[in-house]
Amino acid sequence: MSRPLAPPCVGELQLAKVLHALSDPVRLGIVAELKRAGYALNCTQTAARLALTMPKSTCSQHYRVLREAGTIACERRGVDLHSHLRSADREERFPGLLASVLQAVCREAPPG
Repeated sequence: MSRPLAPPCVGELQLAKVLHALSDPVRLGIVAELKRAGYALNCTQTAARLALTMPKSTCSQHYRVLREAGTIACERRGVDLHSHLRSADREERFPGLLASVLQAVCREAPPG
């Protein structure tokens, strides 16, 4: 049985779920890469850009958590799912949240 790919509506976004989704370093990297790219990417593309070495199923699991939290939305293109950030929806519900989180990550990153 397949799960619906529709993300939660703006009014259904919950801060705890969004923060949980962003609490994992891999998921945070995925979100940062989607923001950098500025367009939809699939799991394989994102993993290659981030030099992640993990099974596709693990990557898909990370995308599922991000989608169910409402952080990303997916669209099917053939057999692939391409994901993009729900920037406008997230900003409407939690203004400045992602920018603050990504800035904090940049400050914590070791130089080099």
